[in-house]
Amino acid sequence: MNKTANFQLTQWEKTDRIMMEDFNRDNAAIDAALKSSADKVAALQTALASCGNCKIVYGTYTGNGKYGRENPNKLTFNGDPLFVIIKGSIGSAPTFGIQAMRGWDIAYTDATDFSTICYLTWGEHSLSWYNSQSSTDQFNESGSVYPYIALFATQE
Repeated sequence: MNKTANFQLTQWEKTDRIMMEDFNRDNAAIDAALKSSADKVAALQTALASCGNCKIVYGTYTGNGKYGRENPNKLTFNGDPLFVIIKGSIGSAPTFGIQAMRGWDIAYTDATDFSTICYLTWGEHSLSWYNSQSSTDQFNESGSVYPYIALFATQE
C-alpha cells in the first residue's frame, strides 16, 4: 500500500484490501488539514483587516518666489500624511526634491549636495517647509508649478 507524500494518505492499488480504519484515518487527516488551513486564513484576514490601507493624495502648487523662515511653503491635507514627496517644477530638469516622513524635521533636497536642506514642520493636517538659501532650494520659484504626492495610512 502506497502513501501520499504530504499527508501520508492511503493510495490503494488494485491488489490492496480496503480497510475501514485506513479510510477513517485518511478522512480524519484531511479534516484536520482543512481545519488548520481555514484557521490560518481566518487569522490572516483578521490581521489584514487591522492593517488598514494606504490613501494617496496628489496635486500641485505654484511657487511665489519667497523663501526663508518667515516665508514657509505649506500644504494642507484632509488628515495627517505619513510621507510627502515634492518634486522640482513641472517642465524643469529632474531634481531630487523634498522627501518628508512624519516626524522628520529636515529634508535634504539635492542628491549630490547634502548641504541643501529644507526645514520641516508637521502640523495638524499639514506640512510646512522652508530653506534659508533661495526660493529654488525651497521649491518655490515664482510661477513654477510643483507636483506633490502624499501617503496616508487608513483604517477601513
